[in-house]
Amino acid sequence: MLKTLFAIAIAFSFASASDAKSSNTKSSSSVNRYQRGLLKKISCHFSGTRTSTGDSIGSVDFVDPEKTVCDPLSNTSSPSPENGLLGKLILKTPEMGNKVSSVMDYYNKGQKIDKDLFFADVNVPTRSFTQGFSTLSGEVLVGADGNKLIENFAIEYTSTLKLSENDKEGEYEIAVLSDDGARMFIKEGDKWNELINNDGNHPTRMGCPYRTITMTKNSEVPVKLLYYQGPRYHIANVLIWKHHKKAHTWKEPSRHSLCGIASNQYFYDSKNGKKKPAIHFLEATGWRTIAAANFKMPEQKPNPCSQEPLVINDFRVVSAQAPNATVAWTTNLPSSTQLRILNVYTGEEMLTEVDANLVNEHTVELSGLVHGIYYQVQAISKDAEGRETRSALINVLP
Repeated sequence: MLKTLFAIAIAFSFASASDAKSSNTKSSSSVNRYQRGLLKKISCHFSGTRTSTGDSIGSVDFVDPEKTVCDPLSNTSSPSPENGLLGKLILKTPEMGNKVSSVMDYYNKGQKIDKDLFFADVNVPTRSFTQGFSTLSGEVLVGADGNKLIENFAIEYTSTLKLSENDKEGEYEIAVLSDDGARMFIKEGDKWNELINNDGNHPTRMGCPYRTITMTKNSEVPVKLLYYQGPRYHIANVLIWKHHKKAHTWKEPSRHSLCGIASNQYFYDSKNGKKKPAIHFLEATGWRTIAAANFKMPEQKPNPCSQEPLVINDFRVVSAQAPNATVAWTTNLPSSTQLRILNVYTGEEMLTEVDANLVNEHTVELSGLVHGIYYQVQAISKDAEGRETRSALINVLP
């Protein structure tokens, strides 16, 4: 008898809930029908002022465009001229023979090219390398065969490693994920000591250090990374590190963590460079890519390829009274103006047209807003280099 009553109560409860849901759906649907399509009525007027030029690439006076190559492997820019790595390009020579199996073959017998390569960081996940090297003057570098240089070369990176404001002091284990070989040295006193040996022809492999290094907020550790790219097409070169509370040494570095594992599909997807589970595992266990802020350019060699990141500041509602509203923001570099507008009640959204005038102070006057509708807007700006940035969403209640 109790079971029967319990079943009837449950059935009644579900029926009531269903009726209530149906009623709410009809009510919501009725409201949505009335509110839908309102974004089509919105129009906008753009205005702005340019207060800076934003010229940054090649801004160092003494840079020679014919000898300067800006980050050919990842096409990223250092946040300031003080950050980054200086690279020297080394080409394969007949003296090296056909069987090159070490970056030291390039270092000792290769042809050093009179070009300066500048990098923001060392973060090139596994992918194909086909674009080659181009100087700021537009010259495309070629190999010994006269073809665009995409294989059989080495790069000697030099920089100074330091902690950023957000990094903890302590012991750091550094590793390199490279395809092909890479060796890393640190300068201690007047001597260069090897920290990592991940040399040889191989797909992307995690090479780990013989020991940790001590890093304090005042530490500035000169580093040299020798890397080579063998036969086409895959390339990989990523420096990562992990914080430890105590110093560690490893007689056989390849016997812990994922050190020594080699595959072009294990760490990254070789088609697009996206992270695979192995990288997520490393990140979950404390490893992270060494950031651009951790690389200090060698003394007397500022990075001419540095570029200030595009940032939106002070995005705000200046006024809002139906049917009009005005929103404004500033950008540190001259950039275009656009808004993304959402109707919160219906979920509809739209992008306004783009005002292509590059300005620092952006103002958008909106008309056609409906009193009582809950809108959200997002500022969108794009600079002369095509870099886009977006603000957080803010509320507009006219």
